[in-house]
Amino acid sequence: MSHNETISDQQLLLIEKTMQAKTGKDLRPFKRPFLNRRINARMKAVGARDGSEYAKLLESDSTEPSILFKSFSINVTEFYRDSFVWECMSSKIIPQIIKSNGTLPLQVWSAGCASGEEPYSLAILLKEVSGTKNVKFNIIGTDISVEAINRAKKGQYLSQCLKNLSPNVIAKYFTPINNDTYQINESIKQLVTFQQGDIISFPIEHINLITCRNVLIYYDKPAQELVFKKFHKTLNDNGYLVIGQDETMMGVIAGKSFSCILPRERIYTKLVSGGSIVV
Repeated sequence: MSHNETISDQQLLLIEKTMQAKTGKDLRPFKRPFLNRRINARMKAVGARDGSEYAKLLESDSTEPSILFKSFSINVTEFYRDSFVWECMSSKIIPQIIKSNGTLPLQVWSAGCASGEEPYSLAILLKEVSGTKNVKFNIIGTDISVEAINRAKKGQYLSQCLKNLSPNVIAKYFTPINNDTYQINESIKQLVTFQQGDIISFPIEHINLITCRNVLIYYDKPAQELVFKKFHKTLNDNGYLVIGQDETMMGVIAGKSFSCILPRERIYTKLVSGGSIVV
């Protein structure tokens, strides 16, 4: 019998209750297949025969709960991932935000920022688009993983993570450490603030642009409802939301609070009385 067949609903409930008690983290928003994969991987690593045995390990081992929770953080990312999305943000979205925001600083939230590639990409993009104009902006990156946030703060990346950047941009904003590792320059690092936090409960408001890409696919529909409600409340009336290429608002009631203005790029505006912005 495989591990996939050994986690019953009752055993998963026991694991969820144990994780809630040990870490204060609620696993229920995650999709069941995603939970199964992560729990099965840990069961295999520690030699647990079934979900009940693994739940007992979570109860008795002080380190296992945090190890399991860390495995839920998805950190597969790169700079300017899906380059056509970034080209669109550069040519249409950012100029529109700058125009409508006047002299106020732009507020940007990278929700589920992993190891920092996305918020640093946003900082580079804003620097490039604003050019010599005196455009002020603040970027905050959040992730549930403390380890991911610490890596983001360090700002060191393998060359493969920079494959979508032009040589000019790399030379401008990165310093090579060795043949395969680059350090992002302080001029970009100082534009981004990183904090550990859950998307739904993180205290934040008055945002012009939210990027949350390739995160929502791991959450079930009730959790996605809460996330989109949070995004709608957090965004300014003229704000934008960018989600991942494999993500959709279909079937989510809260999705009706947004208008998809660029379907291919998965870019939305917040719907308010009087309609939405057209790019």
